[in-house]
Parts: sequence; structure tokens; C-alpha cells
Amino acid sequence: MSSIRTRRAALALPVGAAVALLVSACGSSGSSTTTAAQAPAPAAAPAPHAPVVAPAPATAKAQSAAKAPASATKAAAPVTAPSTAVKGTARTTSATTKSGKSAPAAAPAAKPATGGTQVKSTESAGAKAQDQQVYNQKNGATDVGITKDSIKMGTVSMHGMALGNVLVDPLVRGIRASMEAVNDRGGVLGRRMTLTDCDDGPGEVSRTKACIKKLVGVDKIFALLGVSSWGSASVHDDLAQYHLPGFGLWAYSQTEWQDPFMFPTHMSMIHEAMAGAHWVVDVIKPKTYGLICLTSPEMQLACNYVQRIVDASGAKMVKRADVSISETSMSAYVLAFRAANPDHIIHYVINPATMAKFMVEAAQQGYYPPKGISGNHLAAEVLGSLFGQWPVGRYWTNTTYKLWGPEFIATMEKYARGNRGLNHHIVQADYVAVNIFEQAGKAVGPNLTRDRMIAEWDNGTVWSSDASLDQRFSYLPSERTGNDWNHDYGQGREFMYKYTSTNTVSNPDGTPNGFQPDPNQSVIHTWK
Repeated sequence: MSSIRTRRAALALPVGAAVALLVSACGSSGSSTTTAAQAPAPAAAPAPHAPVVAPAPATAKAQSAAKAPASATKAAAPVTAPSTAVKGTARTTSATTKSGKSAPAAAPAAKPATGGTQVKSTESAGAKAQDQQVYNQKNGATDVGITKDSIKMGTVSMHGMALGNVLVDPLVRGIRASMEAVNDRGGVLGRRMTLTDCDDGPGEVSRTKACIKKLVGVDKIFALLGVSSWGSASVHDDLAQYHLPGFGLWAYSQTEWQDPFMFPTHMSMIHEAMAGAHWVVDVIKPKTYGLICLTSPEMQLACNYVQRIVDASGAKMVKRADVSISETSMSAYVLAFRAANPDHIIHYVINPATMAKFMVEAAQQGYYPPKGISGNHLAAEVLGSLFGQWPVGRYWTNTTYKLWGPEFIATMEKYARGNRGLNHHIVQADYVAVNIFEQAGKAVGPNLTRDRMIAEWDNGTVWSSDASLDQRFSYLPSERTGNDWNHDYGQGREFMYKYTSTNTVSNPDGTPNGFQPDPNQSVIHTWK
């Protein structure tokens, strides 16, 4: 198994093939439903997330745990970067596991989970009895999409985007794999999770909204598990209209953190840009720099914050390239940067195809800035096959989670073999969301409803998955509004990795290959 995973020849793409892949859009149509079933293999499922205590901050006590928000917040408040940090209040997780569980045979080196979030029910015995009575009276059908033995979930995925076959397809497989792992260890108090995936093509907003309407009206889902689409920033009104919670959002827009119906498990793009900018100032220390920015409003805001932070250090921006998501070639932009000659280039594009084109064409022209390139959203096992040798040792990417984690890789090996060499950080984000959903659902109890689930996620608990990913989330107003980000939580803290090898496929034990934590500053913060 080890030799199969690490054999780069089975995955690597030559430059010519990479270029061909970049200009294609692989997709599917319609939607598909998968019921996560027991795996026939005799090997045990990865160990469940052994919970740990993470007390809620005192401010959470004032929040109601029984009432869902009346409406979603549509517009983002201006993001500011305070001059001083607020110290985190969460406690370090402890290492516990359940006995009798072991890593699957597909990844013998993987270790069981070492931590999670313990959610202790505060209900009285009488309240618990009343919840059970409601469950009995409704025969387990406590809300839309809920039966006594199932929970219907939905997701929206842009299979039609460029590189969708290596970015979006693995994401959907990863969600289903995570659900199957939960089901194999008993589901959510006996309820098994199912997933309906709706394809919105290249991420067109009208199709994203149509997908949500279908998932609600036709498929009768309980909740969303991720909306991996450019349209994710445009569905706030839809979630409010349908009273539909969305868990595990990828936070393409800052508004996803501000929407009370949305619960991201990924740092917002603006916050990523701020954290990356601080790292550039502290570690790279350029005298001149360039920016590559997607023309979408969110990425324009992200680049504006990068410019504000880096300019304040005394560095001078000598070239800014605002690029569309449909660029067929980056050759002209490479020429422009050659002429401007910045020490370092920073990109906040989010679309991986765009930067892969830039790297391929920079290699063809023999150009690279003397202090390298850094940016976001390229923590992916397939990266080496797309970037090739030219940027090795001279490129850095920031990411919300540590790469990759033994339990995460073990889960993908057992339940999503097609993801081998294709896992990426958004797969990690939805894996975490599924496991937090399991924890919260068990805390809510048999009377599972949308309102109760929203209240549970939003009650001040500090949520986490297994400890190897080293990330936690809180959905208190202080984390949602963008003015008081806690450096211990996912809104204010993430990681920086250096691209060191064209073989970026994870090692069988879940440790990264081709990605090295930056030795100068591997943990980066939104602001200081």
C-alpha cells in the first residue's frame, strides 16, 4: 500500500498534459443521491472522534440554546484589523480513544483519533424524557429529512469548473466517505446519514439557487453539508427563506461567517489574505512585491487587505494583475511581472487552474521572482502534478488545517479509494463538518430538529475534529463579526506550507509529502 500511494508515476502529469487539463472543464449533470451504507470489508472503521472538554466562553451563557435565528445577515460588515490580539479562551484538547477500534487495513500506519469536542448535555432528566417522548410520538420523524433511522443531507458542487475532476469530484467523495465512517460507528444516535449532490455546473449563481430549491422541495433534505461553488456567497436569502442550515461551508465570502444559518469549517478568504500578508511581511520581507487577484468582489477585497498590510511595512507594490476566472492563458501576465521585477508575488485567486497556468507558462519563459510566490487554496495532493519542478522550494501556500492527519487519510483510504492522491484542504473541511455534525447531533438527542441543531452549533462550544488537524471553531458573535478573532480558532489561525517536491501525495501515515511546514513561521494569524 505504501508503494502504491507514494509512486508518483501513477499520478504525475507532464507539463503538456497539465496545460490541456487546465483549459478543460469536466462536469456532470443533475444530482445524485448516495445512501452511506455499511462497508463490506471486515476491517474496523477509523476510531470515532473521542471528545474532549472545551468549555464555552462566559459570553455564550447569554445566548439562547433553543431558538434559531429569524433571518440571515446578507451583507458583510467592513473587516478591520485591530492592532492588538485577543487571547484565546479554549483549552487544549486531551488525547482519548475508544477501545476496540483500529485504523483500517488500507492504511496500517494510521493512528486512531486523538481528540475531538465533548458536548455535554445540560438537559435535565425530565427534559430528556420529554425529548424521547416527542421522538416516540413522531416515530423518529422529528423534522424535514429526518426519520427514525436516517438523516437526509444535501450539497451543491460545481462539477463544471476547470479541474472539477480533480477538485470537486474528490470533495463529494470525501463527504460521502466521512458519512459512511459515521454510519459504520452507529450513525447519529442510530440515524444513518445520506447525501444528495446537486451539480450547478461552473458555479453559476442561478444554478446554485436552483439546486437549493430542488434539494429543499424535491429531495426534502434536513440541511446542507457544504456548498462548494462560486454561488455560495449568494444564497443567504435562500437559506433564510427555507429556514435551512448549512454546515461545513467553505467561506468563499466573508458573509458566510456572518450568516446565522451558515457554519463554515474554513477560514474566510479575507482572513486568509490578512494572515498570508502578515507572513510575507514577517518572513519574506520584500522591498517590492506584486499581486495576482481574481476579479470577483471577494478576492478584490482580499487583495486590498494584502496591499494595506504589506504597504504598511514599507514594501512597494510594482504590479497588480486582476485576472478573470476564465483566463485561457497567463502568458501576458508573466511577461508583465518580468518587466515589473517584484521581489515576491502574492496571489489571492482561489481558482487553482489560474495559478497552475501561471506556473506552467512562467517555466516556459524561464521566469520566477527572486523571493518566490505565496498564496492561498493550493494545499492539494495533486499540486505537484500541476505545478511541476519549476516552483519547487520557491512557493508557499496557507491552509486552514495541518496536512494531512492519520485519521483523515485512513478514512479516505477505507471509504474513498478514488481520492488517493486527490485529497485537498476543502475535503478536510467537510470531513471536519461531518464529524462535528455527528457530535452536535448526539448532544441534541433523539428530538433532532433544524432549530435545535443550529442552537447547538451556535451555543459557544469550541468545536473540533481529531487533534491531528489542529484546528477549532467557535460561532460566537465575536468570531462571526470579524472584529475579535481568537487566534486559537479557525477564523484567526492557520498554517503555512512550503512546496518542496513534485510528489505531493500524502504518506500512508497521514504525514505530508512535498509540503513542509514553513520553518520560520508555520502557524500564521489573521492580525497581530
